[in-house]
Amino acid sequence: MNQKTTNIYTHLLQKVLLAFGALIAAQAAFHLCNLHIFHLDGDEWKGLILGNVRFGLATVTTFLLPYLTLMILPLPARNRRWYRILTEVLYITAVLLMVIPRGCNSAYYQYTYRLLSDEIFSYLGISGQMGSLAPHFAVDYWFAWACPLAITLLFLFINSRIGRYEAPDKARADWRLLLSVLLVVFLVRGGIGHALKPSDAAHYVQPKNTALVSNDAYNILRTLFTPDLEEKDYMPMEEASAVCPTVLTPDTAVADTARRKNVMFIILESFGQEFMGCYNTQEDAETRTPFLDSLAQHSTLYDGRANGKKSIEGIMAICSGIPNLMSRPFTNSAYGEQDTYTGLPATLRRNGYHTAFFHGSYNGVMDFDVTCSKLGFDEYLGMDEYNAWKPGNDDYDGTWGIYDAPFLQYTAAHIGTFSQPFFAAVFTVTSHHPFPIPEQDKDRYVEGRHPILKCVEYTDNALRQFFAAAKQHPWYDNTLFVICGDHSGHGLTREYNDYDGWYRIPMIFFDPADDTAVRSQRIVQQTDLYPTLVDMLGLPDTIAAYGTSLLREPQGRYVYYANGYHCLVSNNRQEPALHDITLIMGDHESGTPDNLRLLKAIIQQYNHNIITDNLLP
Repeated sequence: MNQKTTNIYTHLLQKVLLAFGALIAAQAAFHLCNLHIFHLDGDEWKGLILGNVRFGLATVTTFLLPYLTLMILPLPARNRRWYRILTEVLYITAVLLMVIPRGCNSAYYQYTYRLLSDEIFSYLGISGQMGSLAPHFAVDYWFAWACPLAITLLFLFINSRIGRYEAPDKARADWRLLLSVLLVVFLVRGGIGHALKPSDAAHYVQPKNTALVSNDAYNILRTLFTPDLEEKDYMPMEEASAVCPTVLTPDTAVADTARRKNVMFIILESFGQEFMGCYNTQEDAETRTPFLDSLAQHSTLYDGRANGKKSIEGIMAICSGIPNLMSRPFTNSAYGEQDTYTGLPATLRRNGYHTAFFHGSYNGVMDFDVTCSKLGFDEYLGMDEYNAWKPGNDDYDGTWGIYDAPFLQYTAAHIGTFSQPFFAAVFTVTSHHPFPIPEQDKDRYVEGRHPILKCVEYTDNALRQFFAAAKQHPWYDNTLFVICGDHSGHGLTREYNDYDGWYRIPMIFFDPADDTAVRSQRIVQQTDLYPTLVDMLGLPDTIAAYGTSLLREPQGRYVYYANGYHCLVSNNRQEPALHDITLIMGDHESGTPDNLRLLKAIIQQYNHNIITDNLLP
């Protein structure tokens, strides 16, 4: 870098434009890596370009603010070698902090459908055994590091060609300094008027595509200094409670103490409807779940929906009736630090049920053991307990835990030691990246469009073996089985990559004592399970939940929080097979007036109840 310049403003313009170019390159790489997820409609391309200019410049000037401040101020030390090194390190570091998160989320977004937030700092510590997982991630998601590396190398090369700035001997402040400061403030704020917010991305594209306008670095920085939730005042609280009751009293019309069955939840890791023949009846539909398809012919099959895209969110929604309507999982937030949560396990335990949670992963993963204790489970049985039951086994998959087939056999055997009635939940692990298959079964399951498919087929066969074992126990005939996903898997087709496609999971109610086949079009979200089971079992408890009971409400709906927006999907009242989509993102709203009112009532009560720690009835 032999060239020199004494014009600080020309020098800084080149530096800012180069940083902006690096960020835009990272944005383009992110989009290319996720073409199967994003679908731009009509003239959204225009908004995409304008939005990237606004958010890109705001991000660049914000991250370069320490560098720009030190360079603009006419300090005598600007020609000192240490000062040049310091400012250059600040500049390069700022650019890397913008490019690297965007590259990492090229892979992670396929799981969460959200921009990274400050939650990533707490989540990394509990999300898995990173030492064993890192090589798999590096190989399977090579683009997540290759794209940022290529952009960084190109950036460093071009940066080396920019002439070095040397301050004139009598450098002093003038009108250009004031103008520069005003320009930087203008860009950091994102323009004139209110300061730029992540929700402003909805002014340029549909909420589902806002991840292409905003970026991860900007979102992390903004969420570092904002609370997870804020109070909403859409309507009087009494009106919100009337529109969407969250406290449910016993219904004498459905109460029946003679139905105190055992209850077993089978929660399937990353299972989506897309992989299942019972949900895709067209002739050319592929299925990887022949056993569950056959079981559905003797069950009530609902149109299941998850309330989140992470396991830690799904378990809370299923067991507690609390959806995740913020960027950070509830249990990882400041609001999740209370000693106990409202939920089905605690309610059943109060009514004489023995409660147990089985999970084949290592004890402590994602703090599930702590969460289960707070929810009211008497026992948590993980990999430690399995290893004690079967010493010297070779059933560990090398990354997450015990393969599903042997762990489900352990579950069936251990449940046989419980007194009745009991409530048991088992959460599978095999259908999760890096998608392992036991060595002896590798030739049995065929690869498909995605590695998860062979694992889904493996787990389906493991369930076949589990039910065969369970039938040998006296508790089987008196048990209601509820089979659902913790969240959906990778969407492989256009239908499963949209507002109502990303969250489709199986929802199967199987009662060995009543094998009547029912195919219902009613949407059933994970948070519906808590109030539904309380009604089905005729429990006398008043409960708090953000779902509806299948025995009380014929119309289904589900709510979720995605990339900065809230979405409500509901059965159309005239045509239940059709679904109405309602969206709120900042001041962007779409949907019918009644559905918007319902969604606002849900958001307002959810935020208020969690902020005030008022989750119990």
